[in-house]
Amino acid sequence: KSFYSAGSSTIGGTAVKSLEAFDDVPADFELPPGSIKKGEKYFKKYCSQCHSIYPDNRITRGGQTQLGPTLFNIYGRASGMEEIQNKQANERVDGVLWLEGPLMNYMKNPRVLAQGRIQMNFRGIPDFQTRVDIVHYMKTLDWSNEELANPPEKPSSLAPVRWYQKMTENSAKPSSYPLDGRRENMRPDICAEIMYF
Repeated sequence: KSFYSAGSSTIGGTAVKSLEAFDDVPADFELPPGSIKKGEKYFKKYCSQCHSIYPDNRITRGGQTQLGPTLFNIYGRASGMEEIQNKQANERVDGVLWLEGPLMNYMKNPRVLAQGRIQMNFRGIPDFQTRVDIVHYMKTLDWSNEELANPPEKPSSLAPVRWYQKMTENSAKPSSYPLDGRRENMRPDICAEIMYF
């Protein structure tokens, strides 16, 4: 299989020039300066609904689904290497090495770059600088990012197990009740728990 070249793609077996679709990313494209912080914000807006940033493809926010593969360690990875939730879908991007140019082009017009073989409802991001910022952010999603590479253990999906874990965790902390019995001398977190219940 040949890997992506910036100049053309194939749709339905017919070679189609895609220079019009990707006119802002030449074959010798070098990523211009961008903002990782803005890229993270844009990533959350455009990508995080269906893509995780963790190695185990975990979901961390309400409204997220695991439809797409994790984008952890995406930079430099060949397309189709990571698992996706929709096992019946055989329409996946094929023959792409995810570097700056292909990432920029995919975010601009996924259907052209993927040769029509995508299942996501994403029309693309026309703004050049927004895509540049997202690529800068995606390049941080790798094993050198300790926070992402070693996430905390997933909490149990069963509420009683989470409560038990929290109770045993709290029992290891120093006593939450003051010796004088006055509420204002209690630890604030315990005070909040008592008021909640």
